[in-house]
Amino acid sequence: MRKALLTTNQAGFSLVEVILSTAVFVLLVTALVGAYLYGQESTALAGNRARATMLAEEGLEAVRNIRDPAYANLTDGTYGLSTTSNQWNLSGSKTIISSVDTKRKSVTSNVTWQQNPQRSGSVSLAARFTNWIGSAPPPASCNEYAVSQEYSAGTCRQNTQQCTNNSEIYLSGGDAFCVTDFPGDPSHDTCCALP
Repeated sequence: MRKALLTTNQAGFSLVEVILSTAVFVLLVTALVGAYLYGQESTALAGNRARATMLAEEGLEAVRNIRDPAYANLTDGTYGLSTTSNQWNLSGSKTIISSVDTKRKSVTSNVTWQQNPQRSGSVSLAARFTNWIGSAPPPASCNEYAVSQEYSAGTCRQNTQQCTNNSEIYLSGGDAFCVTDFPGDPSHDTCCALP
């Protein structure tokens, strides 16, 4: 009789062990599947954020390219960006330009995207742009003026005829940078430039 009782208890432990091991296995599989799915979603979200950051940086570079030809191209407002004939243009509503002072503008580039049906993501980058061309110091000589006008060099001469005689181009805007009196020499107040 004792033997029969032992056998019954042994079978009972076996069933409890099977239930516990199945429960532990199910919990472990659920945790691993959850971690895998969460990792997949996190990787996708990180990739989207990285792409959005690069697009926002490209937006700031586009505004810089619009600013370089003329600072006046940057007017306060909210814009998007488009290209026409390989030139960036302001249009739409994702880039905000506002004045800081007369020589600086604050630019904010915004990128938004739909992460999943429940939420959207956004990246916002800001930079300040200056009127660096307008803030350059004035030329100190006829030569500096000629170089700023994209000539190879400039020289002060006595008159425009000397510009012609030396195969140079007369630059009326550079006359103010010529010294008008050389000791013992006639005045040299005409700015000529080498092409």
